[in-house]
Amino acid sequence: MGDSIVLKIGGSVIYDNSLNVNQSLLDKLKGWYFRKKDNYQNIVIVVGGGSLSRDLQEKISRYIGGEEYLHSIGMSVTNTNANLLRAYIGDPDIVVPQRLGEAYELLVDSAKSIIVCGGLRVGWSTDMDAAVFADILNESRITKISDIDYIYNKDPEKAEDATAIKDMTWDEYFKFFDIQEDSTHAPNKNIPIDVECARFCKKKEISFWISGGNRITKAGVFEDIITEGTLVHP
Repeated sequence: MGDSIVLKIGGSVIYDNSLNVNQSLLDKLKGWYFRKKDNYQNIVIVVGGGSLSRDLQEKISRYIGGEEYLHSIGMSVTNTNANLLRAYIGDPDIVVPQRLGEAYELLVDSAKSIIVCGGLRVGWSTDMDAAVFADILNESRITKISDIDYIYNKDPEKAEDATAIKDMTWDEYFKFFDIQEDSTHAPNKNIPIDVECARFCKKKEISFWISGGNRITKAGVFEDIITEGTLVHP
């Protein structure tokens, strides 16, 4: 296959706290898309659910029992976000697959594929979807844009002496976030890369580039957002 890119856009940066669309980010992403579209054989953009998904699940959890039901509802929010992003970019070449098998066929059988999607399998995080697509495409790196600019050694909102960690192996990541061999995905757990996705990426030797935070608004173009960040790698 030719050059491919896998982006993960956290749902937390699609909207602000009042659920207004983050026009600053989407304009930059749209500009990047049309500048770079012809450079890639495959473009995959996976969109998360963010606070909208978390808040919805929290509000309805008192009425609906069962993690599978709640996760399905949260997953539907990610797919709404994917359709929003496709409409915002406005390119008819973009496909929003509804099933994992459909996405797989597009990536494997098409001469060129441009996919924007949310979660496609109940029980997975959207980080995991992105990792599986990277594996299908033999891509060794996923670029994730979220509300943090780096992984820090301490919570920077609580500790003035917090230091950015710019390079981290998967083993170091597992130790830092206390990920055990039997740890499983917990929907809406607030860590930079989901547990099962991290384990999958370590096994498949896939790296994650974590970027975003304040650079989303300060950057002039999308490329400037991802010039700095934390690389988590084998």
